[in-house]
Amino acid sequence: MNILLIEDNESLAMLIRMMLEDEGYDITYCSRGDSALETFEKGKFDIIITDVKLPGVNGHEILHRVLSDDPDALVIVITAYGNISDAVKSIKAGAFDYIAKPFENEDLLHTVNKAARYKELKQENTSLKNYVRDSLKPQIIGNSRKMQEVLNLVGKVANTEAPVLLLGESGTGKELIAREIHFRSMRNNNPFVSINCAAIPENLFESELFGHKKGAFTGADRDKKGKISQANRGTIFLDEIGELPMDSLQAKLLRFLQEKEIEPVGSSSVEKVDVRVIAATNRNLAEMVRKNTFREDLYYRLNVFPLEIPPLRERKDDLQSLCEFFLKKYGFKNAVLDKEILQKLSAYSWPGNVRELDNIIYRMTILSKNGQLDPSVIPGSENYDIRSCLNLDLPDDYFDLVNFEKNIILRALEKFDGNKTQVAKYLCIPRHVLLYRLEKYGIKD
Repeated sequence: MNILLIEDNESLAMLIRMMLEDEGYDITYCSRGDSALETFEKGKFDIIITDVKLPGVNGHEILHRVLSDDPDALVIVITAYGNISDAVKSIKAGAFDYIAKPFENEDLLHTVNKAARYKELKQENTSLKNYVRDSLKPQIIGNSRKMQEVLNLVGKVANTEAPVLLLGESGTGKELIAREIHFRSMRNNNPFVSINCAAIPENLFESELFGHKKGAFTGADRDKKGKISQANRGTIFLDEIGELPMDSLQAKLLRFLQEKEIEPVGSSSVEKVDVRVIAATNRNLAEMVRKNTFREDLYYRLNVFPLEIPPLRERKDDLQSLCEFFLKKYGFKNAVLDKEILQKLSAYSWPGNVRELDNIIYRMTILSKNGQLDPSVIPGSENYDIRSCLNLDLPDDYFDLVNFEKNIILRALEKFDGNKTQVAKYLCIPRHVLLYRLEKYGIKD
């Protein structure tokens, strides 16, 4: 540990230096305050020991300049015996501790060792926080064009304060994207609090979001902070926001978004909070607004920056990378994804999206033999259910079959980059039939 010693009494400085070097400290010595500041600017010191009365620049000025340049530096001030005012002034200005002359060697060593231990603990704490933060950082697998477009938009919105509304099917990784936005923002050292609106009983919603005071209702035996308060200065992720009850809760959430304040259940006062909101849903909120099951004003407050997360069937270029990630997750770092497995994975429509893929890979590893993955658990063409591909509800009034067929052909052309032979084979029709339909629907190359 590096120590800068500043003392104009050379005999005392020599004694301190010898004593601390015997303890294993690296000592740099200066006899003047001005030269000490020059030395400090050129090097990196963990602890500074300085006398108050010095030629050039006094100890109080050194303390001020050192802490301005390096707030983590620990400064020990040496004061004259009985000069308590100097000691108090130094501590108020940010000194770690002080020593009064004349002092016992043990007192000096105790103070320096205490400062060194404090420095070590602070560094360990910082390293631990960084480790925890890095371990919590989301790992987004996505080199496909659609995922790169999403991540590009994430980069643009992350450092703003704009509310984000994540849209997409269940299992597409909306919470992962929400965490990515948080970690790329200026709030990343503060809490990320997630709440699943679909998993909370309606009668507990208000308490969970806004908190409550002791005695607010039966069973409220103590004050409780709500999720929004827990996320103060950070981000709150409201998953499945479409499940939020239409009663006064939506109005209270709207007030929070507008005024940045909350009122806990049973409280007569409001609390100011600083929280960034990211919401997510797999429901059509615009349609819910039309049906009067979701407040229009709340919808527009949340829908400042909508972000559509593509389903897995639209980003199959990421399948292999995702599989390799999940295999490592379950301890199969060297597993080989052979052609048969990749073909089966690619042929499936993945109605459960990435979450379903994770489950299937996990099942494959459990059933593996001698490190060989078992492809039988992958939904194959022999039991392929076309309804999982269509994933639609037939409307009550009419269904445009011609337009539907046209869109299926367009999707297939996109899938095979316009290769008509592969498209015809994929759709199980002769090539000339495909060409006829392309002409019929006016689909150009």
